[in-house]
Amino acid sequence: MSKNYVVFFAIIAALCLCLACGCTSEASTTPDSLQSVTEEKSLIVYSGAGLREPMDEIAQVYQEKTGTEIKYTYSGSAQLLSQMELLQEGDCYMPGAKAYIDSAAEKGFINSSEDVIYHVLAIAVEPGNPKNISCLKDLTEDGVTVAIGEPTGNAVGIATQKIYEKAGLWEDLQDNIVVRSGTVNELLVYMNMDQADAAVIWEDLLDNSDIEQVDIPLNEGFVKVVPVGTLTFSDKPAEAQAFADFVASDEGKAIFVKHGFETYPSAKYGDA
Repeated sequence: MSKNYVVFFAIIAALCLCLACGCTSEASTTPDSLQSVTEEKSLIVYSGAGLREPMDEIAQVYQEKTGTEIKYTYSGSAQLLSQMELLQEGDCYMPGAKAYIDSAAEKGFINSSEDVIYHVLAIAVEPGNPKNISCLKDLTEDGVTVAIGEPTGNAVGIATQKIYEKAGLWEDLQDNIVVRSGTVNELLVYMNMDQADAAVIWEDLLDNSDIEQVDIPLNEGFVKVVPVGTLTFSDKPAEAQAFADFVASDEGKAIFVKHGFETYPSAKYGDA
């Protein structure tokens, strides 16, 4: 009996030792797994909807290079600014025009900014230009239907109102407007669906499109520098700056050129 007790207690002791080792091992791996989750790298970037194609490609290239995931919020520039003001979070902001960066800076949201590209306004018309549109005034003629960006919501809408007010044609244009879109990308959709004879749009969106472009003379049109800015409420300021630097780098600008943009600086447009 005594030998059996010795064997029994030996087995119990061995089991306890194994359980203790197992608990120790599990406890030591838990911090590592938590650390790997914590160290996942990502940035929140607010971007104008008209920049979606090049910015998506930039995000892909940047993640391949650095392992940092870029999480975009695309919308009209004014809506993005309102969203940032409400949420007080995010890392970078690239709206459709510099005026929005300036507004964000006045609110104390911008750490730094770098000029990257130009947005140039043009008139989009149906293939073959059946209405023979050649200038701003032609969009005010009887029988011409026009799509524009919402003047209170996005950069292209504000720009459209400015150039038509400058030409003294804004009131004349009103009867011909059939669409006021929330984002510039929607204007291209309306044109492709034959919902309008013409649209006032950023010329880069017409790159590789069947829709034809009518240029607006520089003295009548709208050309603005588009910057990228880092946000003061970013909890990863160094990473945010690194991404902004990449967007404004030669490699980042080459992606914009690929998508039909003119990059800053340009002798043609200067500081716009």
